[in-house]
Amino acid sequence: MGSKYWNVIGSLAALYFFISAIMLIKSSAQMMAETLTKTIVLVIKDTTSAVFAGWIGTAIVHSSGAFDSIVVTFVSTGVLPLSLAVASILGAELGTTVTPFLISVLNQVRNKKNQDAAFNVTLTHVLYNLATLAIFYPAELFFGLLTMVALQGSNIFVEAPWLKSVPSVLDVLTPWIPAVLQFISPWLGILVGAVLLIVSLSGIEKYMTEIFNMPRSWNLIRATFQKPLRSFVAGFLFTLLIPSTTVMVSLLIPLATSGALSADYFILPYILGSNIGTCFSVMLAAMATGDPVAMGAWLVQLFINVVGAVIFLILNKPFSKMIRATSQKVAASPRLTLVITTMFHLIPAGILLFYIFFK
Repeated sequence: MGSKYWNVIGSLAALYFFISAIMLIKSSAQMMAETLTKTIVLVIKDTTSAVFAGWIGTAIVHSSGAFDSIVVTFVSTGVLPLSLAVASILGAELGTTVTPFLISVLNQVRNKKNQDAAFNVTLTHVLYNLATLAIFYPAELFFGLLTMVALQGSNIFVEAPWLKSVPSVLDVLTPWIPAVLQFISPWLGILVGAVLLIVSLSGIEKYMTEIFNMPRSWNLIRATFQKPLRSFVAGFLFTLLIPSTTVMVSLLIPLATSGALSADYFILPYILGSNIGTCFSVMLAAMATGDPVAMGAWLVQLFINVVGAVIFLILNKPFSKMIRATSQKVAASPRLTLVITTMFHLIPAGILLFYIFFK
């Protein structure tokens, strides 16, 4: 059997274990809902702490898809209030920028060529998500905008009778989960489910990347950077198939440093499309719960990225010019890079520690 067929089988197996991980986390959370709720409240107490928990949590697991999937699963069991869940999802959008940025920092440490091109890619990702955080955080904090979106979305899915049948089908496909939970504690079930979730998403990324063959996919990506709309659609489609914004943005770094990509105005549209494409895996997780409220929480992730795309496609040229100037300054100053990297981790960690010990 050829390697392509093995990669297809591997992708399907990874997808199965992704769904299984959601069901395992959901079942475990239902068994210990009261204890889990008390534990979460120690860290996530309001909108601000939820945003920074999402930031740190996604930075740790290196996947907003994995983190957001856990969030919508917790929402479906009632252990995480909807308002705190949507704030966590907002923070996760920024947390997913950590890995590509660290790749650019590593290039700078190794003194590789075209560092400004690498930072042009990663800072586009970072500053765009910072900008959307600046837009949506006050809107949620003062007006509850994202919570309203989630509630309206959940009302829509209440009218979808097919949604409640999804968990029943998945229970048939995962009969081993109740048996496993008879031998392990619910806490261990959540931990195993979280690890399985991260590994399965990594497996989907790996096998789908192999299917598309790296040199060919690089040529395909390079060919898309000719028009903003084409870049946007390509980012969406590629990330729909390889569900990781982190991977798809990181792919641009070697292309940029090699000089293959120089179209600065087309990097932002690609990232905007990629952010929307990554919502697909979270949608699957929400559907697996069969809960309209979980689907409403997923709609918040989609809403943030669609509205952000509309705004920043309009601002594409001035925003890209600002990014280019910033990336040149950062690439020229390792000290500035160190300060940014340190603050990027210390600020959310410090705020969460404050909430844990002083609030």
